[in-house]
Amino acid sequence: MPSTATVVAAAALTGLATAAAVRPVLQALPEPPDQPDKVAYRSLLTTRLVLLCGLLSACCAALAWQGVPPATLPLWTVLSSCGVLLAVIDAKTTWLPLRLTQAAWLLMLLGVVVGCALGGGWQLVVRSVVGAAIAGTLYFLGWLITRGGFGFGDVRYAPLLGAAAAAGSWRLLMLALTMGTVIGGLYGLARLAYRRRGPFPYAPSMLAGVYLAVAASWL
Repeated sequence: MPSTATVVAAAALTGLATAAAVRPVLQALPEPPDQPDKVAYRSLLTTRLVLLCGLLSACCAALAWQGVPPATLPLWTVLSSCGVLLAVIDAKTTWLPLRLTQAAWLLMLLGVVVGCALGGGWQLVVRSVVGAAIAGTLYFLGWLITRGGFGFGDVRYAPLLGAAAAAGSWRLLMLALTMGTVIGGLYGLARLAYRRRGPFPYAPSMLAGVYLAVAASWL
């Protein structure tokens, strides 16, 4: 178990790095074609959003540093930064930018390599790859069954969560997927109760499920 000072320092650095990345990322993201009604990514550039991303990133990083094996921390750092930024963008626009998701995939792959070198070994590699495949497949099947009831961006987002969670343990993966589904379902029901129709962001529920699973495992 890392010391409190180490956790605070790691969380602060992750939060600061994420906050610093918000402006250049949003400015560089291309808008989806033929979507004139979508909230523009650049319009999200406010001090409040930068602070929100940094704070959420730091909190997620702190949970990870307290609750997951050390060798898996490179993967969780990607999730605590890129994963958080994607979820916040989704919450604000109901869109998950493809290019940022693809960049997160590449960084997660790098995290797997670093985690393997830090002592996770080939077991970490296998768990991460299989976990990403399981999460992606489950959300793809859900997308097919609901006939696009939620966006395909969520299908692309799921492997990031699956890779990080499975790197910790299979139990953490199952708990994360279950909690994310429950949170998303409850939010959907609440929207129906208030007669709110149309698409809603699902990535925040998915991400919350993963970190609630970490907190539950830690506690």
